[in-house]
Amino acid sequence: MDYRLLGEKIRKERLSRGLTQEVLAEKANVSVSFMGQIERGERKLSLETLIKIGNVLGLSFDYLLQDSRKTKEQPDTSGPVYIIKESGSRFPEPSAGNRPELDELVHAMQERTPQEIKIITEVAKTILKYCKNK
Repeated sequence: MDYRLLGEKIRKERLSRGLTQEVLAEKANVSVSFMGQIERGERKLSLETLIKIGNVLGLSFDYLLQDSRKTKEQPDTSGPVYIIKESGSRFPEPSAGNRPELDELVHAMQERTPQEIKIITEVAKTILKYCKNK
């Protein structure tokens, strides 16, 4: 995760809406100094804080993370992101009979470690929790 790119995107979107750091920080329920550190990529932020910032700016979670997921160690994985229910520790082989978007996700998950799958599952649960609240 490239927090500098994420912070730049947040700053650009904030400025395009004519908001100050103070206003965005207040609406996202974080301190002004923390908001500045986020925008400069100096501090990591929680998923909950990222979602709050996105909601204030009217931006989707995936839009905010787009491009900031790229690092020197990670390949470009841009494209749609789909979420499925946790169905156990093993994923079935993709098949033409399933929905193509789920097949794409299953294929991407097969190359992940059990720890990565657990993290992805927890992130998905958090996202789904916020989707239900809308």
